[in-house]
Amino acid sequence: MNQLKVVSFDGQLVTDSRDVAEMVGKPHDQLMRSIRTYTDYMDSAKMQSVNFFIPYTYKNSQNKEMPCYLLTRKGCDMVANKMTGEKGVLFTAMYVTRFEEMEQILNHSTPLNNNAVDFEKQLIGVKYASDILRVDEPSKIKMLEAAHTQHGVPTNHLPVYVESEELKKPISELLKDYNVGISAIKANKILLTVGILEIKHRPSSKGGTKEFKSVTDKGKYYGLNAISPQNPKETQPLYYPSKFSELIPLLTGQEVS
Repeated sequence: MNQLKVVSFDGQLVTDSRDVAEMVGKPHDQLMRSIRTYTDYMDSAKMQSVNFFIPYTYKNSQNKEMPCYLLTRKGCDMVANKMTGEKGVLFTAMYVTRFEEMEQILNHSTPLNNNAVDFEKQLIGVKYASDILRVDEPSKIKMLEAAHTQHGVPTNHLPVYVESEELKKPISELLKDYNVGISAIKANKILLTVGILEIKHRPSSKGGTKEFKSVTDKGKYYGLNAISPQNPKETQPLYYPSKFSELIPLLTGQEVS
């Protein structure tokens, strides 16, 4: 039985449903079905299922985004309560031990250790943000540099990225360069329709959410996502001039109301 990994996430201790499935000897998709049943019951009773199971995602070996759950101690309690026999006993003993060990570590952390924990959490955030936003390599390095600098960690081990590819440009500039007689707004509507762009959302400082555009996996042939200069929580689609000519027939031949 493998050691269960417990980490601090958004102010509470959690473990990954994949690790739990491996420990209890159950296929992950089967455990996921059981957890979804639990959360359906709790949500229908107006209970906060996220206090037990937090929806999350990971990327598999094919770089495909897959669902999983982060289990709090309450979530582990619920899974363990459904088990009997040796595996149930060993799982209970393991998660209780690991959660208590992590609680002791966090409760007795020095300021330096607290900084290390915060730094690790921010690196996890950088990883998932860069995956979800599909940002380019220079933007990933900038995000890592910002995290290092914020926590006083040297950056000399980070790579110095040399931009060897052609200059990327926003679509508004390329429409002017190629004399394409449509607006950037209309061009973006077309690119959204054909799946080269997609709409993503981020929390707004004034409440609610704000929309921004992001290049999809399909669209990476034509461009990439850079961190927006207006807001680091958004992406700015940029395009390769050498590929843009292939988009012109699409942009000029399709009407979007």
